[in-house]
Amino acid sequence: MGLLDGFVYGLLGGIASEVWGLYNMRYDFHENKPKWITSYFYWILTISMILIGGGTVCLYIKAGVNVNEFMAVHLGVSTPLLISAMIKEAPKIN
Repeated sequence: MGLLDGFVYGLLGGIASEVWGLYNMRYDFHENKPKWITSYFYWILTISMILIGGGTVCLYIKAGVNVNEFMAVHLGVSTPLLISAMIKEAPKIN
């Protein structure tokens, strides 16, 4: 798989992750539409996380890891989730 193919599959995974989050709000979205959904800040961060998912796939490919399409999508999905999990678990400094 080439870098461009891997990047695109990674983007698709990142997009799938974001769509899943919005999909979970589908039942009460019209009644309780969150204000952040129209925020430029939210969309800039969302697009950045999707791009990071694609970039992660490129890093794997450049490192010589044999990445197939499924793995590329999986990396695109999991990278933003792993980053947000790391941010939530900030280390405690004494």
